[in-house]
Amino acid sequence: MKKIILVLTIFFSVNAFTQITHTVDGNQEQLTEEITGNASLLYVIIDGTHRYFIKKDGKITELTNTKDANGKYQQEYKELLSILTADAPQDVSKVNLTLGSLAAFVDHYNVKSDMNYKMQKQRPKPKARAGAFAGITNHPFVSNVTNTVVPTFGAEIEIYDVKRMRHSLALQIKQSISSSDFDYTAMQAGFNYRFRIVNTSKCALYPQVKFATITYSKSKYTTIDTSVTPNTITTGSSSGTVFDGPIILGLGADVKLGTGYITFMADELVAAFLDNKGNFPLNLSLGYKFNL
Repeated sequence: MKKIILVLTIFFSVNAFTQITHTVDGNQEQLTEEITGNASLLYVIIDGTHRYFIKKDGKITELTNTKDANGKYQQEYKELLSILTADAPQDVSKVNLTLGSLAAFVDHYNVKSDMNYKMQKQRPKPKARAGAFAGITNHPFVSNVTNTVVPTFGAEIEIYDVKRMRHSLALQIKQSISSSDFDYTAMQAGFNYRFRIVNTSKCALYPQVKFATITYSKSKYTTIDTSVTPNTITTGSSSGTVFDGPIILGLGADVKLGTGYITFMADELVAAFLDNKGNFPLNLSLGYKFNL
């Protein structure tokens, strides 16, 4: 339980949203405030459907888009938006009933109606970095009786939004190499979330949560039957592919060098849904990544 609490505390170390209690269809619901200003945009998800609201002058109004008898959407929300923002009118013809479209509309209204207002939502500007790395591991979540350390190498692509540089997602593929003392190899593709607790132009420090993995592994084993003389020695091998949602915590750092970054990662420190096999986790890598 302590491992799960530790991992989830890091994973959810992001800004909290303001919530407002409001009656929707006779029930008390917690609305999340996405935009705050002269007009505030709120939403709630009920039975998998987004419901959107505008709060202005202390009154909350739901934006609706019902169908007529022929199944055609009436787009009432556009007329409501025109009425609610009449003091700083905008074209509503291209506004969609989606969180991104409404946020952009309300943001621009607040800019026009309040000279001190600063934009809260901007279009995502995704960018990517690619890199390669090499390191060592003792496979802490695999039975490794001799605690043998083996080489690893791999590559990754990291996606981030230039407006939200603290957050990123990374697809990482890595391969481990077997040794004479530990005849086990694994190729793993992992999906990672990173949150930069330190984020400057020169360096970054971040916890990483690996929330999904696909692993193909091969191993060889030897068994000795001591019940007969001479003893019978049998060798064999096994292989397989496993998909996991292990929630594995690691720590990483980037240091600016030239047009890219030197990267350091201490991975597989602890996992919520995998057990350490008794060895101190040792999964270290050093690499370099650059902007695409």
